Amino acid sequence: MNTPANSLSQHPGPYRGPVTLLELAFGLAGGPLAWALQFNIGYPLASWPCFPGDHRMQQQLYGYDWSWPALIALMFAATFVALAAMWVSWRNFQKTRAEPTGEQGRLDVGTGRTRFLALWGLVFSGGFALASLATGIAYLTVPRCGG
Repeated sequence: MNTPANSLSQHPGPYRGPVTLLELAFGLAGGPLAWALQFNIGYPLASWPCFPGDHRMQQQLYGYDWSWPALIALMFAATFVALAAMWVSWRNFQKTRAEPTGEQGRLDVGTGRTRFLALWGLVFSGGFALASLATGIAYLTVPRCGG
């Protein structure tokens, strides 16, 4: 059960001042969005030069030599964005160190929202940084063409 709004003596997020909404949003969504872009752009870059039709080719199509370095750059860029989002979330978590967690550690009271979002930004961004690295390693180790 939630606490009625009129029973609160102060704003439910008193430590929200040092952390902006943009920082929270980037910390939460930066890593997942970077991985999604890496996956959705990297898949056609990795497969199209060898699978332009319904059969796997022995050699990649002529003129697609740029796709391999683009895959590597995409992996590094996605990992960098996810790590940057993780750093922003960690910084937000440190800024809200003194924020209380509510009565007996419950979050339904409304306090600790900023710290909660910063913590989940750390989890999401760190996890998706690892996912970006794993996706990039898969692109690097699995042979693209049959020959």
